[in-house]
Amino acid sequence: MAAKARDGLSNALQLWPEEYLSGWDPSASRLFLPSLASEPLGARVSLRITIRGTGIAATVAGPVVAIRRAQGLTLTPGAYLSLRGRNAGAGRYLERVARGLPVEFNERDPRFAVAWSITLAGEWGQYPATTENVSWEGCSLTWRGPALEVGRPVLLRRHSLFAPRLPARVCWSAVAGGVSSAGLKLEAAGRGGERWRSALDREVKRGAPMV
Repeated sequence: MAAKARDGLSNALQLWPEEYLSGWDPSASRLFLPSLASEPLGARVSLRITIRGTGIAATVAGPVVAIRRAQGLTLTPGAYLSLRGRNAGAGRYLERVARGLPVEFNERDPRFAVAWSITLAGEWGQYPATTENVSWEGCSLTWRGPALEVGRPVLLRRHSLFAPRLPARVCWSAVAGGVSSAGLKLEAAGRGGERWRSALDREVKRGAPMV
């Protein structure tokens, strides 16, 4: 079951394949979810959906466009999310996963324009850096210092924001005009990862735009 997910906040939801397929309407790109029965019409919801038994997940987001209030032997109350653009693609991706069809692990989490001042640290030293965009699984950032090779482990530090340090790994790297940049994927599990995602949730609630 998902917690309430209003104002663009992301929440986790785990569904069995048959549950997802019964709620997904590919012709209209709509997803029916009983767990959102209390959401008001027009609320924008973002959910990280994992298909049980596969370990594969994707993030979908969209407005509540219809609400089913009726209860009975055959009808379950819930809400319909309208998925458009990349979110419709994520919905189709989850459909393939639920049907047991082959998929590529290329689903991209939403990125938000958030500028956090972070210390980037490793065996090569530490440098003040600024995030350019942030997702629930990582970030891209810039700093004045040496470029990092892809695959290198790093640590992110900002005590007031999430945790004393968060481990991450470099996914891509670039340098231009003396400014280095990199995309990082978090390798933090448990409380550290949760604090990162909670910090981003607060930024999204304040209106951080998607990029």
